Amino acid sequence: MRASRLLAVVRIAVGLLFLQHGAEKLWGFANGRVDHNFGTLRGFAGPLEVAGGVLLVLGMFTRTTAFVLCGEMAVAYFSRWAPRGFWPITNGGEEAVIFCFAFLWLVTAGSGPWSIDSILADSKGDEGNQLRQTIASWEGYGRSILRVILAFTISLHGFRHLFGVFTGTGGRGGVPLALDNLPAMFGALEIAGGVCLFLGLFARPAALILCAELAAAYFYAALPRGPWPIRNGGNETLLYFLVFSYLAAAGGGSWSLDSLFSTRKNLGRSGISSESVGTELKESS
Repeated sequence: MRASRLLAVVRIAVGLLFLQHGAEKLWGFANGRVDHNFGTLRGFAGPLEVAGGVLLVLGMFTRTTAFVLCGEMAVAYFSRWAPRGFWPITNGGEEAVIFCFAFLWLVTAGSGPWSIDSILADSKGDEGNQLRQTIASWEGYGRSILRVILAFTISLHGFRHLFGVFTGTGGRGGVPLALDNLPAMFGALEIAGGVCLFLGLFARPAALILCAELAAAYFYAALPRGPWPIRNGGNETLLYFLVFSYLAAAGGGSWSLDSLFSTRKNLGRSGISSESVGTELKESS
């Protein structure tokens, strides 16, 4: 129950962070550049991001909306950012990568409570059609993919902190990412936490520790620059924080060492229990 409510919080917060980009293009939100040339990719993205962000906040048509926005972020990354270089933290496309895989996970996770989707499902008196139930059963795999991707990208920040590699473009408009403004010693934490999350080993404590670092980064480096994450270098930091908060509550997903060890442990217990029952039956006979 706690994880499902946190899912709703993550969905709403991600929707609001994404909505900033559409509002920037349509209305110049946070002193952004207005683009009403809807025949271009950037211009067309404005209304799509506003509509998508609002639908995510409301939790309406969540899976369909997340699927469309995942595709938009993939197109944006490969058309604009990937040609600048391979590494997301140097080519400027890190935020697009995080959004893309967060939306892919939401396709499987759905809206959670506090959403129009859940109200409509309750009014129907069932859990939805077979396709929806099948997609929902993939949530553990979607979470695992998201975990692996973000573990990889945050570990790159660790290498940047400790060894000075992967230098280059970070935040929007020349504003450094909040995460990169922390002292170099935090690089070790990002590498160790990234490795643990990549493997899905001790995923909950690793995610919780990284959440503490990300919160410190936002309040120390981003918030003093201004209130809007799209302008203060904190958007990526908040996205990491939201995803890692959910991982700390729900675990690393189906494809993780934690899940593997838990399954083996449960099988061992069931084997011991079956053996004990068999012994008792023999003794009683």
